[in-house]
Amino acid sequence: MRTRSTRLVAAVALLSITPFAARAQVDTSLKLSTANAAAAAEFRAGMSDYGNISFESAAAHFKAAMTADPNFGLARVLYVGTTGELKPDQVNTELARGVADAARGTNNELILAAAYREATLGHTDASNALFRAAAQLMPNDPLLGFAATGGFGAPLPAMRDFVAHHPQYPIGYNMLAYREFLGGDRAAGLAAAKRQVELLPNAPNPHDTYAEILQWNGNFAEAAAHYKQATTLSPRFPEAFAGLAEVATLQGQYDQARSYLNQAIANAWTPAQKLGYMRQIIGTYVMQGAPADAITKSIEAALAEAKVQGDARTTSVLYSQLATVQANAGNANAAHQSIAAAEAGGASTPWNAHYYSAMAHGLMKHWAPAAQELATLKAMAAKDPSSVPKDELAALEGYQLTQRGKAAEALPILMAADTTNVLVMNRIAEAHAALGHAAEAAAWNNKVNTNYALNLAVFTDVNSRRRAKLETAKPQ
Repeated sequence: MRTRSTRLVAAVALLSITPFAARAQVDTSLKLSTANAAAAAEFRAGMSDYGNISFESAAAHFKAAMTADPNFGLARVLYVGTTGELKPDQVNTELARGVADAARGTNNELILAAAYREATLGHTDASNALFRAAAQLMPNDPLLGFAATGGFGAPLPAMRDFVAHHPQYPIGYNMLAYREFLGGDRAAGLAAAKRQVELLPNAPNPHDTYAEILQWNGNFAEAAAHYKQATTLSPRFPEAFAGLAEVATLQGQYDQARSYLNQAIANAWTPAQKLGYMRQIIGTYVMQGAPADAITKSIEAALAEAKVQGDARTTSVLYSQLATVQANAGNANAAHQSIAAAEAGGASTPWNAHYYSAMAHGLMKHWAPAAQELATLKAMAAKDPSSVPKDELAALEGYQLTQRGKAAEALPILMAADTTNVLVMNRIAEAHAALGHAAEAAAWNNKVNTNYALNLAVFTDVNSRRRAKLETAKPQ
């Protein structure tokens, strides 16, 4: 499972147990209500891809299933949960219809449709309870047994216990690999990812997962080999090209990285996925330290695509990111125009547009509007703590304090944030440097430089890495 994906991977985190529970549909205890053979065949093909964590391909099959049988409610609900193409109001409407249609089928179909609906809406407690009930109704299905343990949301001990009881069950090793690695046992994480590949060698995602963890461990050649293998398997898996781009970028091979991302674009399943890869191309230019003109052109290309897609949120964020590039290049007039475009939506302006607008003002040393943007973010967080990430808020406040000669005040704020976050680590390094703590600054920048969990689509990530690399290259 690629952790870099935009909507789909975010959805996996919310769905918690959905990828495993979904394959309950192939169990004989579940009788599909559709009498349409084509719909049933597409649905089962979708479940196979869904269980192997190839969500875009699964969505295409689910869509085909509900096209063949518009009253196939479970297929409709699963399509909504896997596609990234629906607007929020469409999601609610389609989920409601899907559950209503499933209610005219079997009891098992209804409870699964209700479980997926709650999972898609992010109602984790409700979805978990429904999946536990489904597991009781279909006790012979190991996927539902996995779901009953918490699935992707299960703690590490529960994950280990499940795999111990189902050692030949490949998908169980996927999240175990990430949990072990991120929990500090790198060897166990690598072993779990490798075991998934051994058990499921012909699916792309296991190779992609193993490659990602190899990459994080600094094993770039082995990572590239498995990413490349993932690109050759069915269904097509453009995220593996994105993984190759990360490995290339980490080794300073920026033109090659962009070549891989263009292959990802050519293989993208949806317009939104294409736009995501265009944003990753921006990241390669930032990491490279390319001239402002090159970065600007890549942002403008993504902006044009976002506008074509009617993606107002991404358009706003891209304008604010463009403002930082313009501000850094000393083009204040253009930066102010971009900030105005980013915030044209008023109250609907996304948090990260305010964040980057604050950064642009800071780069121009316009501290009053920079402080106002910070105050806006704090007000948003006070109203809804989940609306603004705590680490980015701390990093922004720490940056402003450091730049205004108050690094000693910045450090406690930064140290209270997640000190494994690349952005936070880089801002800590800057605060130490401002205080004359050269050794401490170098140590924190080194942590950034040796963190290989790169996400080219995250503007703060690539900029933090660029700054750390530049500081490290300076004569001591």
